[in-house]
Amino acid sequence: MRGWSAGRRRGGGALPDIPDVDVGDPAAVAAAVEAATRALVITLGRAEEEILPRVSVSQLRALLIISRQAPTNLNQLAEELGAIPSSASRLCDRLVAAGLVTRRTGIIDRREVELRVSAEGQRLVDQLRETRVAELATVLATMPPDGQRALLVGLREFQRAAERLDGVADADGDAGTATTGPAAGHDVA
Repeated sequence: MRGWSAGRRRGGGALPDIPDVDVGDPAAVAAAVEAATRALVITLGRAEEEILPRVSVSQLRALLIISRQAPTNLNQLAEELGAIPSSASRLCDRLVAAGLVTRRTGIIDRREVELRVSAEGQRLVDQLRETRVAELATVLATMPPDGQRALLVGLREFQRAAERLDGVADADGDAGTATTGPAAGHDVA
């Protein structure tokens, strides 16, 4: 795997052995997870490389957010991006000009602007998902079935824990502050 090998050489050496990680120390577990997920981040990044010549990283992130939350408005998008509304608006201007997003006046509140992914934008999102699945399948095919099952169990538990934290943040009125999204700018398509 071209990306993982290069990333591993630059990224700081061998992965820690799982039995050597003190599961009672959240920081040690977090460091081991971060090290182990480098290969995952690199694999997903390879899928994005096919899309990035067409759009920037910030445009891709906005496109994924709009795709996941459609319809959405500029304020919601700005909040998800951690940007000010005027920056989100300029970003949307570029996505609209590229034919990837549509903008229309809100049906309920005519002061609001609804954002949706266009047919071309959806093709780009679908292409990204298909490429991610293909890249992941290539790696997973080299893993034994027990390892694949263990990975799925661990990722499901991680997802549930993240959702619980996100639910706590939402209940406190601080949506998005407990979890700030995927690391390294990778959004889930």
